[in-house]
Amino acid sequence: MAEQVVKIKKKQWYPVLAPKLFNNTILGETIVADPQSMVGKTLSNSLMNLANDVKRQNVNIHFKVISVEDNKAKTVVTGYEMVNSSVKRLVRRNSEKIDLSFNCETSDNLWLRVKPVVVTRSSVKGTVAARLRRNIVKFVIEYAKKVSYEQLLTDLITYKLQSEMRAVLNKIYPVKVCEIRYLGTEARDKKQAQEPTQEVKEEVKEEVKAEAQEVNAEVQN
Repeated sequence: MAEQVVKIKKKQWYPVLAPKLFNNTILGETIVADPQSMVGKTLSNSLMNLANDVKRQNVNIHFKVISVEDNKAKTVVTGYEMVNSSVKRLVRRNSEKIDLSFNCETSDNLWLRVKPVVVTRSSVKGTVAARLRRNIVKFVIEYAKKVSYEQLLTDLITYKLQSEMRAVLNKIYPVKVCEIRYLGTEARDKKQAQEPTQEVKEEVKEEVKAEAQEVNAEVQN
């Protein structure tokens, strides 16, 4: 009986490329036997390396491999995230931290989870804090709806989004820090597509409640 020969495919190194947004920079290399097995794999890289800017070392960009062409893995950006330690350093004594999490949709129909963090120059309560929360949610949802996912990422990385949001919030109360600590793609169900997010509903309730309490206090005085 002839011996059965089993061919073992040799593993090779394949480069993983960032998308066009980051000039197809090589994110790294991975060793696999079948290059198609790279599809679906995720990895992260510091924005400091991607933008060649040491000031951006507090941000990580998350990627996912979506295809392999010419033995090169092509990726898309799945998230933008500030390092936790840098977020903690934003808060100072006698200031108010507003930390939110909600969903929004881009003009090209990508469903995102966004987590803004805003720090005021002094402590605020009642209707002012509620108005800030509501306007943060309103601004981000409306901004995202007007632009594509790639443009939103560009505006986030270049601080255009944060600067415009800060200008809006400063009209309500002086803001010291205005950041997006996380933005990432998410799957959604039909219910989410048809109804406002629960977070938005809660923010509206909080504002109405705070305004009612303030009015009652004024009446009692």
